[in-house]
Amino acid sequence: MSMEPSDIKVVDAQPQGGAQASNTGLNPNVLLNNTLDGFANFSSKINPFAQRLNKGFGQVRQFAQEKLGTAEGVTELPQEYKDLEKKVDALRAVHSNLLKVTRVHNGHSYDYPAQIQESIAGLSSSVQSQIQNLTLSPADRAQLESQNQAQQQIPQPKTLSHAVSRAAVASAEGIGAEDPLGTALFKYAAISEKVGDARVKMDDEIAAKFNQPFQTTLKTSIEHSLRARRAVQSARLTLDACKARERSARPDRADVARLEVEQAEDQFVAAVEEATNLMKIALENPEPLRNLADLIAAQVAYYKEAHELLAELAPEIDEMQVTQESLYRNSRNE
Repeated sequence: MSMEPSDIKVVDAQPQGGAQASNTGLNPNVLLNNTLDGFANFSSKINPFAQRLNKGFGQVRQFAQEKLGTAEGVTELPQEYKDLEKKVDALRAVHSNLLKVTRVHNGHSYDYPAQIQESIAGLSSSVQSQIQNLTLSPADRAQLESQNQAQQQIPQPKTLSHAVSRAAVASAEGIGAEDPLGTALFKYAAISEKVGDARVKMDDEIAAKFNQPFQTTLKTSIEHSLRARRAVQSARLTLDACKARERSARPDRADVARLEVEQAEDQFVAAVEEATNLMKIALENPEPLRNLADLIAAQVAYYKEAHELLAELAPEIDEMQVTQESLYRNSRNE
């Protein structure tokens, strides 16, 4: 957006609460000016370099007067700029709100039931290896256990599916593999572990392809536009403070005050153009939509794999249940 000084609209705000101030004998605008002027004069006496703070005091005075409703000649921002501000604020809210929820995927134990207590040793071996041990001869099993003890094993993730898997295999070991229920529990344990592994993979992909890029966008393009907007606010306050000084300037200071207004106006226009460009860049960035697509793709892959694993197991368990029920009825009829 290209702006010229003539594009800037100025609204001379009527002082608010003026009647009340005159009735009470206390004018908040005069009181504020006297306080700030006194502090500025005192600072300049004890430290000559503090004179450089006059610009900052002008911004503070202007800001306070606007809050008090006593400011005059408030510069109005272009409507396009104000519309962009609302859109960027909404975009920032999207990132913040989603990240508050999706950050749980940075860890794996968010659905693990807290009431289940398991030792580190109980988490060190996978269900697959435990099931494999049952199919080996005593000699082979002893050799495999010896090898496992010699190797450092990675603890299993504390997800709900992994917890269910470990609970199922522990129950199956108590019943025995020769029992139909024990066999079914072993099969269910193996599938549950695979479902848990798929969920861990989904979490890792969401953390890498959604959370991290979303956080990066929030801290780069969106934050850059917010910083530029703060610069616009600072430049506007400076401009309006210069205009206020020009209105009250002595004749011998009129030219200097006018030059200050022109310089402040140029800086304000440049700040608005910079902020407008950065806000447009943030809003036109295709990354958030790509990140959302990656999030959905990771979820689709997980739910698809979980469905396929359980769908393959379900008929087998159903068949075992029907056979067991038939055997039970036959035994009761004999």
